[in-house]
Amino acid sequence: MKSKPFRYFWQSIRDMHRFMPFLLWGKLTASIGEGILQVWQPVLIAEIFGLAPCLTDANRHIFRQKTIFLCICVGFPAVCSMILRAAGLYGEGRKDKSYGWNMFGFSRGIRLEALDDAKVLDCFQKADAAYSRHLAGSRMFSYLLMNVESVLVCISTFLVVGSFSPWLLPGVTVGFLFHLLIDIHAERKRTETYRGQSMKRRRLQYFWRLFCTKESVKEMRILGFHNYLKEKWVAANVDVVQEMEELELKAMKLSAAGVLVKNLCYVANVAIALLLMVKNELAAGQFAACLTAFGLLQDKLFMLDTFLISFLNSYHHVEEYYDFFETETDREGTETYQPFQREISLCDVRFRYPGAQSWALDGVNLTIRKGEHVVIVGVNGSGKTTLSRLLTGVYLADSGSVCYDGRNVTEIRRKGLYQDISAVIQDFVHYRFSLRENICVSDFRRKEDEEHIRNVTDAVGMQEMIQSIGGLDCELGSEFGGRELSGGEWQKVAIARGLFKDSGVLLLDEPTAALDPIAEYEILTGFLKLIQRRTSIIISHRVGICRHADKIIVMKAGKVAECGTHEELKNAGGEYARIWKAQAKWY
Repeated sequence: MKSKPFRYFWQSIRDMHRFMPFLLWGKLTASIGEGILQVWQPVLIAEIFGLAPCLTDANRHIFRQKTIFLCICVGFPAVCSMILRAAGLYGEGRKDKSYGWNMFGFSRGIRLEALDDAKVLDCFQKADAAYSRHLAGSRMFSYLLMNVESVLVCISTFLVVGSFSPWLLPGVTVGFLFHLLIDIHAERKRTETYRGQSMKRRRLQYFWRLFCTKESVKEMRILGFHNYLKEKWVAANVDVVQEMEELELKAMKLSAAGVLVKNLCYVANVAIALLLMVKNELAAGQFAACLTAFGLLQDKLFMLDTFLISFLNSYHHVEEYYDFFETETDREGTETYQPFQREISLCDVRFRYPGAQSWALDGVNLTIRKGEHVVIVGVNGSGKTTLSRLLTGVYLADSGSVCYDGRNVTEIRRKGLYQDISAVIQDFVHYRFSLRENICVSDFRRKEDEEHIRNVTDAVGMQEMIQSIGGLDCELGSEFGGRELSGGEWQKVAIARGLFKDSGVLLLDEPTAALDPIAEYEILTGFLKLIQRRTSIIISHRVGICRHADKIIVMKAGKVAECGTHEELKNAGGEYARIWKAQAKWY
């Protein structure tokens, strides 16, 4: 098993070669060319200084050639810079198609339960920042090339300086290593602090979205709590900034010590060079060349220091990006799903959300027969929505079994299972697409099936709305100049979306919550006619729909408290009868 740094490094290089070959090979070519020429630069300087005091007709052309070559060495980096800039622009344009698409493709397979875990959300946020703001592997590769180039230049310059006197080498080496260790320590602390702030930074992003989302801005304006929210944002921001400021202040103090050591080493080496010249071990021209080479070596070493730290910083972002792909994915079964013909059964099912202390479902047993219309009722937090997610295989039970005709969903390929399930979830999405697309998004293969669209929209009572907005191809949502809908109208769109998909199982989570009782009755009447041969599971706080159900499941504290028909449960005098009587007072 390869160590994580080595594995992530090569994975990053492979991804660059796959998605951004110009960035990879452009940077590599430019860096090699620039590095080779810079290796010659200190050697040429030393040779030119050696030839300058004793020019003759015999060596003048050699002097001229070396001077021209030196000019090329100095000027070529500008050409390389243009190549690297073009490669950088190319990488910036391709990052979403490579790194972003990789994340999107992987996230589709993440266990949905994991998305309720704050640690997974932190991991997602860091990975997104790694590719969107830090270009993940491409920046790391750039700094790697810069480090290789700097190492080559430093080695050649090191040899040049050593050729004047080996006594000049210890000083610059000590100064470099001292400064490097300080910077590595500071970078490690920055990374630890940044990663520890993941949840705080996500919270800051959440506050900022509230300032920029029209629904929250409207509510803030009406209720007048914008100042309070601003104070919370400022407090959270100050907390993050102060933590980083304290860290950077400590790093600055340590860096000042490193600079002091560097300057002391420089002064010491100048003194050594002067002493060698006084002893006639160095000529005046050699002394000037020595100082130039020594200054260049020190600059290159500290440039190498900067590149090494930048490389480590970039690798840490690469690590955060690829750590995201370690998130647990769905445990996919091996059996091909066949539409069930008899029943969906749950046996002693238990489920707990990540980080939760108590069971969301605790020992649930029930059976839903094919073609039944089932309503799940109960107070908030009773486990209704969680039960529906396990029934449809979206979540997997921690213990017990959920079976379709006796086959456990853990053994079934859930892609096939999902194709036989349609859903209207409680927090449905308002897609800023056309009305047709909003409805047909559940099954785009039938996008042009006008008869099916009409049957669905008629069942949901959307005829008048369609006429008022100008037809099915009208764009929805005011953000992009489309028509805005009311909450109830959006609810109808979501119900039509769920009905449009011709699936064996239909799940509706609070499908009529935003509708008035009259509209609810009309929609449910049309809805029940349209799904006669389909199995439906409806979650509702309102018990009015229960009159039309074949079976009512009453949830309480994660358990099935009651199960039966409307009349049976109403006459039983239990939890369902209590809810029924409580709601009947309002009608």
